[in-house]
Amino acid sequence: MAARVDSNISLETIGPFLVWQFLIPLGAGWIQSILYSIFIRAGDPKPPPGSPRFVRHRRRLLMLMYAAYFVFTIYEVDHSLQRASNAYNDLGVPIDVDDSGLQSRFRRLTVRFHPDKVGPKVDRDAANNYYIHLKNARDIILDPAKRFAYDRFGPDILQKCSNCLTVREYVNHAVLVVLYTHGALLIFLFGANALGFLKDGAYWRYLALLAVATFEVRMAMRPDHPSFLTQYLNPLFDVRGTHPAYLPFQATVVVRKAALSAAQFLGLLIPLYRDDPLKPAKVSDDSEETRHKQVDRLETVVRDSAMDASRLLDLESTPYRENEKAKSELREALKKYMMQNVVHQEKDVRNAIGQSMSRRRAGVPHGAQGNR
Repeated sequence: MAARVDSNISLETIGPFLVWQFLIPLGAGWIQSILYSIFIRAGDPKPPPGSPRFVRHRRRLLMLMYAAYFVFTIYEVDHSLQRASNAYNDLGVPIDVDDSGLQSRFRRLTVRFHPDKVGPKVDRDAANNYYIHLKNARDIILDPAKRFAYDRFGPDILQKCSNCLTVREYVNHAVLVVLYTHGALLIFLFGANALGFLKDGAYWRYLALLAVATFEVRMAMRPDHPSFLTQYLNPLFDVRGTHPAYLPFQATVVVRKAALSAAQFLGLLIPLYRDDPLKPAKVSDDSEETRHKQVDRLETVVRDSAMDASRLLDLESTPYRENEKAKSELREALKKYMMQNVVHQEKDVRNAIGQSMSRRRAGVPHGAQGNR
């Protein structure tokens, strides 16, 4: 049984996990390059990797591809379920058929598909195999224990638990499979988180595992079908006539796939929203230590700017190096020019001066209020 559980994990979880984590980001890079070559004219510059425009395009492309793959996973599992045969569809009976209705339907099928009643041009061996298949399907539905197990766990349960005879034995086997499967996934997630992987969206992954495990245990231990199937979903399918009714095991497969895919989708979408290059970073730490670091950085910037200004002034006054008086006058003139024509023309400086003067006295002239 452990080998079969590992096989389920490999096919149903590891494959899509590789698509979510590796193939979609790899494909996004190729598609982005192709789109640039189509929509950007030859000779025009393309956004370089790492630029805000390039990152914005990559974010939108990844979001679109993740959403498309999420929808595709739901469609894929539903399509696979409908292509696979089940006892009710093969016999052409509803999932709530009673014994008399089933026997009546099987008698009509016997007239059509019994090997002794088919035409001479029909392959007798194929006809015999198909009739045996129909007979096995009828026997499953007529046996209460097998029907209970088939409806909730699918046709594989009859092969994996071939020694089971009662409902209790089938339920015990199914619960053990649920515990093994989701326990292995839980250990994998714990290990990945402990190593620093899959941190984003970890809450949603654990929630999805818990929700799916709870749903499967409920499906295994309750004698009735889920109410959302019997009261809402299947009646909607019957009215529209475009989709056969879901058996409980089919609903379990869809719910499992949808929950795990939604957890992967949210886990990958969270960092894309957080790393928006157009969104200003939020100040999350307003501690005293952070303020001191900001002041130290400002002091460093001011000191470097002052040193650059001094070097420029020394460079401009090089021709007057021997004449200290002319050199001093030049420095004063340059300083006055910079103050009046450079610093005072800055919008933020004018606004700060105007606000400072307006607080000192009423009736301040209009020109001193800044230009905001």
